[in-house]
Amino acid sequence: MDAPPAEPTAANGTVRARVMAEARRIAGEPPKPQPRAVLCPYCGSTTPHTGRCAACGGRFDPLSRQATQNHMGPWSVRDDRNPHRPGCTYDTLCRMIDAGTITPDTVLRGPTTRQFWTLARSTPGVAHRLGFCHNCREPVAKDAFQCPACHAPFAADRDRQHLGIGPYRPLPGQGTPEVLALHAGPARSSAAPPGPAGAASALPRASPDDELLAMAKRAQSAAAEWRRASRLERTRAMIAMILAGLVVIMSLLYTGLSISRNSPPPPSAAVAD
Repeated sequence: MDAPPAEPTAANGTVRARVMAEARRIAGEPPKPQPRAVLCPYCGSTTPHTGRCAACGGRFDPLSRQATQNHMGPWSVRDDRNPHRPGCTYDTLCRMIDAGTITPDTVLRGPTTRQFWTLARSTPGVAHRLGFCHNCREPVAKDAFQCPACHAPFAADRDRQHLGIGPYRPLPGQGTPEVLALHAGPARSSAAPPGPAGAASALPRASPDDELLAMAKRAQSAAAEWRRASRLERTRAMIAMILAGLVVIMSLLYTGLSISRNSPPPPSAAVAD
């Protein structure tokens, strides 16, 4: 007959603890799970994938992404604590002004500054929201559309896709010779051999300004063609309506004449003796 198992004692517990400590010393500390690192879509910093950025505090769920996307725009406010945050819309900028976040000394940029950093007090479309004109510094109402003193307009582009960047213009000594020659004057004839290849190489390449001008001309011609076609269609519709009216009138007249011809003559009155 087997002996019953020995009851645990304090000595057994001490031995077990020493054995576990020795095994832990040999094997090392057990690995701890580390969250996967991701790139924050708002500030661009590398952060653990815990559902929220450790640098800017932005959340990664789809609703938070869409909410941030809805407020993105061409206006940027300089912030040393969060220098990589995306730009905002003009409406968001106005809400920040009303909340006191933006002051006259705040540095910002947007479509009215050609994306150059400027003080808020000198920014068209923003300074009047702070209570004075950006041009002459006269006090104005924040809902005014023009300065009563210098007549400077306070309009600001609310299109969230419009950056307001100035046109491309090559600087002296920079850019390809073709672009510089195109902006300086008419291109001179080159010594390239005749033929399709030589003719193609002799032609200067168009700059972005010329491409925009060509696109505007094509849009104008397309609009004029559409107006001509619309006028022609209206004229055709008017002629068709007039002809249809004439046909209806002629049919009514013909029906009236037919009824009058086919109707029996009225009975003649009897002559009294």
